[in-house]
Amino acid sequence: MAGKLYGVGIGPGDPELITIKARRILAEADVVAVPKTAAEKASFAQTIAEGAFEKGKELLELLFPMSFDVEVLERSWHEAIGQIREKLELGKTVAFITLGDPTVYSTYMYIHKQLYQEGYDTEIIPGVTSFCAAAARAGISLGENRETIAIVPSAYECNNLENILKSFDNIILMKLSKSLPKLKELLKSEGLSESAVLVSKCGLEDEKITYDLNLSDDEKISYFSTMLVKKGGVR
Repeated sequence: MAGKLYGVGIGPGDPELITIKARRILAEADVVAVPKTAAEKASFAQTIAEGAFEKGKELLELLFPMSFDVEVLERSWHEAIGQIREKLELGKTVAFITLGDPTVYSTYMYIHKQLYQEGYDTEIIPGVTSFCAAAARAGISLGENRETIAIVPSAYECNNLENILKSFDNIILMKLSKSLPKLKELLKSEGLSESAVLVSKCGLEDEKITYDLNLSDDEKISYFSTMLVKKGGVR
């Protein structure tokens, strides 16, 4: 009998934000699948989750290069699916750890959909999203009363961002490390510079919350940065 695949959200970075259910699944799983951006680099997700399972647990390192090249990404997904499939065919339970929540811009979902379609037993364990954690740290709400919310993966330089800024009350901009200078100019032109807060490495020791975007260092901003734009004000 084939094993079961879990996609486990482990939150944005603070190990205390890993849910009770996620901890249980990680403790019970036969294998923890660990995503890495490069073979020689440590897995950021693993450093967050490693306290949730015992030392000696079988780890399955999966390589997902930081790339926007569709062919490169599809090749890495295909290889990861094959590696996980091998473990499932051995009857092992596999827990794939992913930052934030598996359903929000997560590599895991590509793997989940394929293996689900192949007939394997799969389950998603939700996690705390980076933007909810960032809003909590900044002390602001993401939505009140009838306010509308947009979530934008701005690393892909959404061409419709001007219309989104005009159409929604609150805008969440994720994965913006490469597009921050452009975003700052756009916010300035729309009169929204003072309605934004930038949260980098939320929940970690070197967390940084910036209300004045002019003080942000565009060259050193972390990939793990989220900007919250709230037309009603962020202070």
